[in-house]
Amino acid sequence: MVGKPATPKTTVLQSVYTPTDVANYTMDVIDARLLSRRYALRSGAGMLDTHMKPVLPGEVINVLAYTSHGKTAFMQSWARNVIRQLQTRDTIDEMVVYLTWETLVEELGLYDLAAMTGIDSSDAWYGDLRDEQVNQLRTAAMKRTAMPLWVMGYSLKRRKESGSFTMKVVSEGLRSVEDNYGLRPAIIFVDYLQTIDPLNPAQERRIQVLRNVDALKQLARQCGCPVVNGVQAGRDCLTREFKLPEIGDGQETSRSEQDADKVIALWYPCKTEVDGAVVQELDIRVDDRLMIFGIRKQRHAASGQIFPLHFDPETNTFTDWVERVEPENHTEHQSADTEEIPF
Repeated sequence: MVGKPATPKTTVLQSVYTPTDVANYTMDVIDARLLSRRYALRSGAGMLDTHMKPVLPGEVINVLAYTSHGKTAFMQSWARNVIRQLQTRDTIDEMVVYLTWETLVEELGLYDLAAMTGIDSSDAWYGDLRDEQVNQLRTAAMKRTAMPLWVMGYSLKRRKESGSFTMKVVSEGLRSVEDNYGLRPAIIFVDYLQTIDPLNPAQERRIQVLRNVDALKQLARQCGCPVVNGVQAGRDCLTREFKLPEIGDGQETSRSEQDADKVIALWYPCKTEVDGAVVQELDIRVDDRLMIFGIRKQRHAASGQIFPLHFDPETNTFTDWVERVEPENHTEHQSADTEEIPF
């Protein structure tokens, strides 16, 4: 009698975990997170770090916003803040990775230099600069070479090399960097979900996006780091009086909101409201500095917090909100027999 051929033991146990495995692996993770609490990768965006738990290895964090409402600026600001944190550590084998399909590599570099010098990025992009500003940018560019921020995307300088930039290319590229440079990602930023080149262009659009959502989750697990994923919100959020996107407002996918461990929503009111209008939910007047944040989802922690932050679009930086104080009106001349009485 011929028995069934034996299946290799490694195949049988590939996705099987014994009770002992589960207990030991879980405690290994808890111990590692206890040791790394002081190295939590904070965003540096004021109140957001107060309300949001630290991002963890293997997590996917969605940054949800309508077009031109700050998701790219916020992710760039977060990336620079993580770099500052990495530079205070003893480790030299970690990097920040920024994946972009919409913004040119050189444009991202420009934002870095603008943040370092305080020079208006728009002036630099169009070459409207004084000689001293050019020298400042050159000095900042030298410092930029020492920043552990690696970018994958499309470049003007190397435009002839451009091909299809899929998640498979991303995975292979990161593996190559680790093999050749000994660097692994501490965090990955994805700008943004709906612009990622599909693995199969012939598939229905919804399926293409769904496959890329799955690939991002797999990337977070394989690299053992958080993945911060920009997500474009649909027009529905603009039809509401309070236009901060809700968790289900992401375009062309519902899987993203289900798979995400955290969802951060952004609304830049000066894009949709008249200057000086009042955002009733926060009792704040609209101006070009106001960015409204909301934590729409946070696994294993509270969510629903909504708060304002101060956004500087020239340097792509976010800080705690301080209400602008209007100067008081005083009469230009006082009568000779009237004196101001001190209190």
